[in-house]
Amino acid sequence: MTKPPKLHRDVPAWKGLRTAAVGTGAFADAGSGAAFLDEACETLRGEGFEAVVGPMDGSTWGTYRLQTWSDGSPAFLMEPAGGPHDLAAYERAGFEIAELHVSATSAPGSRGFAERVRGVSVESWNGKDPEALLSGAHALVMEGFRATPFFTPVPQAMFLERYGPLLAHADPRFILRALDHDGNLRGLTLAFPDPMRQGAIVLKTYVGTVPGAGRAMADRIHALAGELGFREVVHALMRSGIASEAQSRKFGGTVFRRYALMGRQL
Repeated sequence: MTKPPKLHRDVPAWKGLRTAAVGTGAFADAGSGAAFLDEACETLRGEGFEAVVGPMDGSTWGTYRLQTWSDGSPAFLMEPAGGPHDLAAYERAGFEIAELHVSATSAPGSRGFAERVRGVSVESWNGKDPEALLSGAHALVMEGFRATPFFTPVPQAMFLERYGPLLAHADPRFILRALDHDGNLRGLTLAFPDPMRQGAIVLKTYVGTVPGAGRAMADRIHALAGELGFREVVHALMRSGIASEAQSRKFGGTVFRRYALMGRQL
């Protein structure tokens, strides 16, 4: 490791405790990594912190998580990587798993879920006015993920800055909107053909305010992937135990990678 991870002190609480975070960065070996983490914990304890999580660059809007298991298949765009010694370093330093996440793969093709949702219609983005699309999505995302641990609301400008580059290189057919009968935005899905994991569509984010809207959009992504000749749909970076992981199983998702955010009480 040429540069030690940064320590972040403005972090959402873990277990209701005053929390700091160790940023991302690959450790050269487990021993030196554990020593760094122990020293960081002592420093933060001296500053009045009660817990430390990592790796996490400040919040879930930054890079976070380390890999705990892989089937050896290729990485996908924006997947957290880290180093081969990171998990061992955190474990040696007395950290436990604070959150588990998984990525899964499923076969393309509709499962018929879109036909079961009433009150919304699903359509692909027309590729025009990305700022308007993301402005409408901002409120949905802030509401849809507000109860997720470590989630931090961000201003609309920051949200546009983060997702704007993704839209600039996206295939609009895989950017879906769920609209009610009055044309109001009730759901959004961001998916894209992956340049790293060839033949894959990565289902990155979907959120809906109408029951079943998210599943309807996910079904349309799988249908489009089949129509356009893709070989798999990646269900990316799902937190274990919440709805997206359950939805993945309904699409026949098979886990190919596991990740963890680690935590230690001081």
